[in-house]
Amino acid sequence: MEFNFEKSLQIFLTPMKIIRTHPKIVKNFKWFIQYCLCHLPFMLHYIIITYNSYLNAKNNNFSAACKNGIISLTFLGIWLNNIIMLWHRDAMNKLLDFMENDYKMVAKLSKEEQEIFKRYDQKKTLVCKVWLLVYTMSFLLFCVKAIVMMIYYLLIGEPKLVHLYDLVYPDVIDRRKGEFFMFLLITVFTFSYGIYAGLVYMSFLPCGPVLMLHACGHLEMAKKRMESLFVKDQEDINERLKEIVLILQYTYQFVGIVNDCFKVFYEATLKLSAVSLPVTFYALLEGLQRGFLSLEFSSFILSGMALSSAPCYFSDMLMAKGEEVRLALYSCGWECEYNRRVRITILLLLTRCSRPIAVQTMFTTLCLDRLTDMFQQAYTIFNLMNAVWT
Repeated sequence: MEFNFEKSLQIFLTPMKIIRTHPKIVKNFKWFIQYCLCHLPFMLHYIIITYNSYLNAKNNNFSAACKNGIISLTFLGIWLNNIIMLWHRDAMNKLLDFMENDYKMVAKLSKEEQEIFKRYDQKKTLVCKVWLLVYTMSFLLFCVKAIVMMIYYLLIGEPKLVHLYDLVYPDVIDRRKGEFFMFLLITVFTFSYGIYAGLVYMSFLPCGPVLMLHACGHLEMAKKRMESLFVKDQEDINERLKEIVLILQYTYQFVGIVNDCFKVFYEATLKLSAVSLPVTFYALLEGLQRGFLSLEFSSFILSGMALSSAPCYFSDMLMAKGEEVRLALYSCGWECEYNRRVRITILLLLTRCSRPIAVQTMFTTLCLDRLTDMFQQAYTIFNLMNAVWT
């Protein structure tokens, strides 16, 4: 059974190469120029969006201010992703090398372990595809809305150009944005920003869940080996136990590096989600009260929930797999084994496995309980916004 690392995970590895954040790309002057040309032009879009948010708030149009604020947060998220990828490029390179070596070593595993690896490889590919689907839906809603509105105005005999996202620009642009050439220029720039945001998020967001699933696969293999530790030839117990120890050491080291790379990002994600979700809900509800349905912004709710839920879910899965390993180790039949060296090794492993293996943020463990706390905070903020601005 053969597995190709680049082919299986190309959905997030290819965007890394396109936006020049892949850890294996040599960081020199040529790379710096490419990076600046790829990222800096879109800072202009962020400045315009932030300016519009200020104007909306000044004119007491809180719904529009919330919408523009959410778009601004996407740009800040983009730069946070880039900073993490560049700051931890050595650690990320090490993680990718570990995974690539594992894909090369699959042929040496037993058929049962190859099936485990295959199952988790399919899960990793599915995670990447789901993120791609969420982004595509979010982006296409803006495009579809603009096209449908232009068709509607054409059918009622009032042809009108509709922008992908209507903004207030400097006077020299704003008074001409109804002209076809300026409309085309703004549309191309806005469309390019959407593609750019998608590439950045696709290069980073699937990465954490994919790494957690990879660690879960190793824990599953360790569990299977423990269950058959005393079933096979008794003469090879020490050797098999040594292999289990190496797998667990490797997994703990792997998860430790993941923690170092993502703890700041996931802490920021949970904090920002607790604010962005109620703000987006408020903007949608206020729009509905005025008779406008911002369907495209409903996708931001889905994206925000996926952004905070996915790492919590997979970290919780990682904790569950760690607990399964500990239980398999305790119930492997060691009580019938009189080899003192084996018993001591199992005792040490039980002591080590008593500490949960999970992804940590700066202040807490990433799990479903933490996700529930975040949703409760978001609901509290939403109620507060309703009480103050209604």
